[in-house]
Amino acid sequence: MTLALPLALSLLLSAPPARVPAVDWSKIPDTVGVSALTPPQKDVLARVLADEVCYCGCPHTLLGCLTEHKDCSHAPRMAALAARLAGMGLSSNEILKTLTEYYASFDRQKRARFDIGALGKPLGEPKAQVTFLEFADFECPFCQQLRPKLEAFVKRYPGRVKLVFRPFPIPGHPHAETAAEAVEWARDQGIFWPFHDGMFDNPKLLDTDSLVALADRLGKDGENLRQALADRKYRDRVQSGLVEGRRAGVVGTPTIFINGRRHVIPDYSDTVLEFILEDEEQWMKSGWKD
Repeated sequence: MTLALPLALSLLLSAPPARVPAVDWSKIPDTVGVSALTPPQKDVLARVLADEVCYCGCPHTLLGCLTEHKDCSHAPRMAALAARLAGMGLSSNEILKTLTEYYASFDRQKRARFDIGALGKPLGEPKAQVTFLEFADFECPFCQQLRPKLEAFVKRYPGRVKLVFRPFPIPGHPHAETAAEAVEWARDQGIFWPFHDGMFDNPKLLDTDSLVALADRLGKDGENLRQALADRKYRDRVQSGLVEGRRAGVVGTPTIFINGRRHVIPDYSDTVLEFILEDEEQWMKSGWKD
């Protein structure tokens, strides 16, 4: 008995990798993006296409839906997402896990509920049906990189998507809490987005004097901000946002929610943002069925 487990493990480790499913790539739509993949990445994608089911409700694998269910509008987008992940170097198992988590997030019961109205005027058309809620830290370099992408994306799709923001100060960032409380002050003053932009444009100028000067430049009473920061007037609001974010699954910044659905794909490219917007719109309309 003591030799059985090591022997089985040895046989497993010495077994050849699973055969790559045969795929006639000429039958796969160009929009999937196969041409951008290396041969090993195409092998990864082939395994995913053969193992994953299409969420449109048909009885096919994703590969079968792409080649046999030509009217399905969802399969090419789903395959394009898988191809994107393969191109990032994920294994087939990692992609399958990500896809499972992604599609599970559409369940209404798994969506977080946020009081978007309490966050003031959004960036974009207020009547847009899709809301991106970002939890971010003004000293986080990844948030600084994402900010222009998100804002440009919202501006590119007027009437379809809007952006709201909740500060999520990260421990260890020296001015994170001060910046978070200051932007909540700015929200109450009606200058949230200009103040938000001013802090992201100058991430090394988040001390109290610099924030007071920013408030003055924006036509508000900087000394009122100084007093609010000294009194910790907005500490409870910031802490409430931290609690709300953690309960919804925020563990780091940036984290985005799409109509309450946490973004679980490790990619914030325009391609993926367009994908999740289209998916959310289709889901709101009819689920995955055309």
